[in-house]
Amino acid sequence: MSETKTEDAWAELPTLIRSPYGFVLWDVETLVRFDGAQRAGARIIERIEQQLAKNNIGHLPAKLPTDGTCQVLLYCRDEPGLSFIVRLVHDLATQDVNDNTNTTVHMLHALLQGMKNASQAGTGKDAP
Repeated sequence: MSETKTEDAWAELPTLIRSPYGFVLWDVETLVRFDGAQRAGARIIERIEQQLAKNNIGHLPAKLPTDGTCQVLLYCRDEPGLSFIVRLVHDLATQDVNDNTNTTVHMLHALLQGMKNASQAGTGKDAP
């Protein structure tokens, strides 16, 4: 795949991920092929991580493995809802404690509590 086609493909990836929930599960081999490469070496993985960051796509695990069979959760970092929750969890898991940690934890708690309350409202159960 030419460099221009590869760049165009990476630029379209957020659109693919956004539909319908803002996250997808791919294996490393799919990412490698998407990049136009054949095997997942250290330089290929580094390039993939750079392209994901450039296109505002987060991934878990935080460091992509070179094993092509490993699963990777890709998510749009600017997408609301579940993708935003995944982003908060990722940030908390990979960053050192800083001045924003409490705010992030409270934001994550509020979002999860809102999801819990919405779920319980749908089932008729009272929230504790």
